[in-house]
Amino acid sequence: MNLQFSIPSLPETPQCSPNHLIRLASNLPDATISIPNVDKVLEAIKQGKADQVNQLEWIYCIHAKAQWDQQNTDRSLKTSAAIWKVAISNLWLQHQLLWRLALYYNGLQEQVLAQSLAESFDIFANSDLVSHLLPVQIIRALRNTQAGRELAKIACEQRVNRTELLNQIREYLPVWIPLFSQLIEYITPYFTTIVSPNQQQVKWLLSCLDEMSDSQQIQAVNHLLTNVSNDIANNHSLLVDWLRSNYRNGENWYKLSEPARQKLREWIGGISYGDFQNLVNLILNKLDLQNFESNRLCSRRDFWANYSNRFERFRILLPKTSQIAIGYEIQGDVDLLEDDGSDPTEVCIFDFGEWFVVEFFRGKGSETRLFPKNSRNEQILFGESTLSVKRIRCLGGDKHDHVFLWQEFSPTWLKNHGILPNLNTQPSRNLTADKLRQRESKLKQWKKEIEYLEREAKAYV
Repeated sequence: MNLQFSIPSLPETPQCSPNHLIRLASNLPDATISIPNVDKVLEAIKQGKADQVNQLEWIYCIHAKAQWDQQNTDRSLKTSAAIWKVAISNLWLQHQLLWRLALYYNGLQEQVLAQSLAESFDIFANSDLVSHLLPVQIIRALRNTQAGRELAKIACEQRVNRTELLNQIREYLPVWIPLFSQLIEYITPYFTTIVSPNQQQVKWLLSCLDEMSDSQQIQAVNHLLTNVSNDIANNHSLLVDWLRSNYRNGENWYKLSEPARQKLREWIGGISYGDFQNLVNLILNKLDLQNFESNRLCSRRDFWANYSNRFERFRILLPKTSQIAIGYEIQGDVDLLEDDGSDPTEVCIFDFGEWFVVEFFRGKGSETRLFPKNSRNEQILFGESTLSVKRIRCLGGDKHDHVFLWQEFSPTWLKNHGILPNLNTQPSRNLTADKLRQRESKLKQWKKEIEYLEREAKAYV
């Protein structure tokens, strides 16, 4: 079988006259090709002509400086210092050197920068013209033996989380190096070194926690809870509220270690008890109470201090007279108690996890009531805005008196419902038979009073 191929036609080769090329070349400007050379750059710096060094020559100088240093060991540091001095006023050179220095401290060593340039960095960094720059501060951190913590410190001082920090420096430094990726791990370890963090530092911490992955956040919160003192928690309800919202309920709660869970209980309780204590103190200071009423309030305040670590939430209900007298000085969840004709009293509702405890401060009865924590009781006690003394009493629940020696008997009543005092709480004292008889007599009177108040409440509701 014969195959025939046609040969394609090609365009004619243009005819160029050598005379034309000669005339074209004669009209070109003179050009001198400059071969990059470290000595040439250093000589220009020495003569004060560093501004005449082009970018290609700088790149070659930086690249070849390590090899040049091996042949000029006695001049290596001095010449590198001279290069850094030029960089103080040369932004492009600054960028080239700092970028490579970040890589150098990430372990690439002489592959990117001569050791002499790394060692003479302080000549540049200590200049008042550049020492305040964020990339300079970060390079200082990278060469520290505790680089991660130093980076976290910078982020805290700048009030930025990891993402915001990297966005600020990505034009100047290689943000993809591992040390920047690991910054997240050092946030809470650094925060726990702050003796008395202020509100801005707490907000910075929360911003950092919010950007973490689930596993990173769990690890950070565990470290935070087991390494920060209760005093810091007591001074920063914002931090406690964030932890309560994100970790007190749901699956995150069970991802925490047992020591962390215990500490979170203490933090939440400490904040809630602080609100309760402040309320009692305000009532004592602002209202014109009789001595026996003041004594009652003081005994309530001191008694519940033994359970401060157990509080989950706290709600305050005030009669109109108390609200007017106290004004807006109360912290926490405060509402007006509806007037239903009952004796004036403040009401506190505590959430103890499995139980709601309602404490009546004053007036007839003046009892403590205990309700199981279910959706109905939660909606009424923490959700409804119009509660009254009679409405609460109509809910029933288990109740305990505040008559003679009530402080000795209430802990057993609470314990029977699984509500335990703080650790290291002092046990009840031994009671004499005479005192027990006195209590029994007063208790009978109280029971009659409560039965009457409950009938009255049912009739009202």
